[in-house]
Amino acid sequence: MFEPLHNLTPAVLHSLATSLKDGPLSLGITRHALNQIVGGHAAEVFACFDKLLQQGMSPAHIGLLTEAVATARDSAAAPEHLIDLVISGPEVAGVPTADTGATVQTLIESAETEILLVGYAVHNGKRLFKRLAQRMEEVSSLRVTFHLDIPRKLTDTSLASEIVRRFARDFAMKHWPGRSLPELYYDPRALAEDTQQRASLHAKCVIVDRRVALVTSANFTDAAQRKNIETGVLIRYEPFVLRLHGYFEGLRNSRQLTACALASTIG
Repeated sequence: MFEPLHNLTPAVLHSLATSLKDGPLSLGITRHALNQIVGGHAAEVFACFDKLLQQGMSPAHIGLLTEAVATARDSAAAPEHLIDLVISGPEVAGVPTADTGATVQTLIESAETEILLVGYAVHNGKRLFKRLAQRMEEVSSLRVTFHLDIPRKLTDTSLASEIVRRFARDFAMKHWPGRSLPELYYDPRALAEDTQQRASLHAKCVIVDRRVALVTSANFTDAAQRKNIETGVLIRYEPFVLRLHGYFEGLRNSRQLTACALASTIG
């Protein structure tokens, strides 16, 4: 019934509400009077208001309803405040670009309770994760969780447990710069000996406090974070962020992602 009102801008809705409460429309709702305010939408708005009048509402009551719709529209976040592109690489005239690495660091700085980092490849992590490790020291309650791909190389016939142990040792000693260690999970399918069964954890994203997420093509490498042509989407729309976070949380809870112990790798 109220669809015609949603087709109007907040400014027009406010004008309409004022006329209904104290102006010409308060004396009677006519198509001619509506046309002066809503233009080409007059017929559909008149039909909407006529139904409300038949249900016993007065023009003043309809004005209050219209004002409420206008206020709700005013408070609704603009799309650009909920979703933004993060495009990094060589500049192109007329197309704004951003530094993927700087965006990730900004997210890290804003974190208060938890950071979830999902990636396929890691290189020179001690440099990339320096500020993240510092934040863990500054905020002792901050939970930092990595979901990373631990692959079996084509010629590696080692036990899966041995490949995981080597990866954990390398991550803790070569890629992590802090004393407090994060949590780390991996997809055990990446270690399957049968190549037909093998799968990769190929997603790349950063989720902060379950309220903002960066979904990106960039790995956790210097080249990807600072030089490559990479594209991503920064999402502040909470239902989408919660859905993304819930997916990875569900993979952990269902043990489709396996915990990798880092503490035992440090002597």
